[in-house]
Amino acid sequence: MPKSTASILIVLAITLSSLVASAKSINNKGLININELVVSNSAAEYSIGIPATRDPAEDEVALTLNDLLDIALRYNRSIEVVRQKVAQSVGQLTQARSGYLPRLSVLGRYFYTERQDSAVSSGGGTDDPVFDQVEEDDILHGAANLTQLIYDFGKTTGAIKVGKSNLTAEEANLARQLQDVVFQVKEAYYNVLEKMRLIDVAKQSVGSFEQHLERAKVYYKAGVRTKIDVINAEVELSGARLSLLRAEYNLKLARVGLEQVLGYKPNGGKYVLESDQVELDNVLDSMPPVPASLENSISEALEERSDIHQLKSIVEASEADIKSSRGNYWPALIADAKVNDYDTTLSLYKDYWEVGVGLRWELFSGFETKGEVAEATGRYRENMAKLQDLELVVVSEVTDSFLKTEENRESVEIALQTLALAKENVQLAEKRYESGAYDVIEFNDAQLSLTKTQSELVVAYYGYLTAFAGVEFAIGRSFMDDADQLPAPVEEKEVNTPGETIQPNDHDRLAGL
Repeated sequence: MPKSTASILIVLAITLSSLVASAKSINNKGLININELVVSNSAAEYSIGIPATRDPAEDEVALTLNDLLDIALRYNRSIEVVRQKVAQSVGQLTQARSGYLPRLSVLGRYFYTERQDSAVSSGGGTDDPVFDQVEEDDILHGAANLTQLIYDFGKTTGAIKVGKSNLTAEEANLARQLQDVVFQVKEAYYNVLEKMRLIDVAKQSVGSFEQHLERAKVYYKAGVRTKIDVINAEVELSGARLSLLRAEYNLKLARVGLEQVLGYKPNGGKYVLESDQVELDNVLDSMPPVPASLENSISEALEERSDIHQLKSIVEASEADIKSSRGNYWPALIADAKVNDYDTTLSLYKDYWEVGVGLRWELFSGFETKGEVAEATGRYRENMAKLQDLELVVVSEVTDSFLKTEENRESVEIALQTLALAKENVQLAEKRYESGAYDVIEFNDAQLSLTKTQSELVVAYYGYLTAFAGVEFAIGRSFMDDADQLPAPVEEKEVNTPGETIQPNDHDRLAGL
């Protein structure tokens, strides 16, 4: 038998034995399925499902994105803050409306009085006073007073308009806060899924380098390769394990961020996230389409954004406040009625009643009214400037989110092309290394390039989903597609918060926001 043929058979035998040994070693460690060990078997070995399939423990609960949204809308305290602002605005509107309602007050009191009457005597040619009569009594006094504002030249009507506009503004603020929380939940949700996928990529990299280390050791013992191949493989394996460790801690941090947005730790932190399983090679098919037109998206945002509606209502409120302040320049027409009743025989205290109409006019107030009008006018102009600035911000936010979506989609397309090349490169490097034509450095470079490409594809894919959610948030689209009303807030005792929560009354029109 020729020496060359014998050498080839020896190399093949060593390769086969090393693959079997490394497969058993890695499979026993539970890092990767044995069918995924041989890099050159097929390109499908590097396809990674999104998200990772895992068997949750018996005490874990599986949560979908809709489950997380429902939890956040019930437990997130920033929503409760805005709820109570709505309740405050309802109270302010009620106070403003009271100006046109009658005011009734009653008085009841008991008192004792003693009174001396004097009489004049003309005896002896002098007029001397004679104190010959003392009146005293225990008196019960009852009184009622009714007043009704008839007209005050726009002061009260302006205050009512301010109250209505402020209530509308707070309702719009609540709608925007809901959209903000939903976007934060989606962002945190996709971030957790991304970190889960990066762990899978890191685990696959560790498995590949462990396989290569076992093969290098076998080659070294057989005298086919040098010691440097083993050392190099150990170094690369240590680096892969370090990357896996970092990925695992990044997942923990991502879960903490998600729980912070939720305002609650579901099931004491024993939960897993569920999502549709998508293979990494087919992510383009699962990605929602980019909005067709940036111009249409900007127009929709300027019409639909709740914060735009909020600021417009604030502008209306400040305009009405000017009218209300100017009403102080004019009198107020008031009707009133009074009744007084005394339970006594004393002539000094007589029962009486009266009804009348009058004008109450403050002719000079030390320029207070002038200052109020100037303040209200300045506030109106300030809010108008804020509205114009917000419109520019909306255009910028929509454009930015739109461009990020396009960037991430193109990044996914490029990463998919690079992934196919990286897989082929690893296969070729593996075969060259086994044949002895190239050293270990080429294989390491190929494997690192594959891991980097997989990581970039995962980041780009979830970056696209996050950017798409950002487009919806920037446009101001409805925060819940299938919900007709806002979920009821969690009771205070459920979150161990001291004090009693003030719930908005029926005027809190929150359905369909």
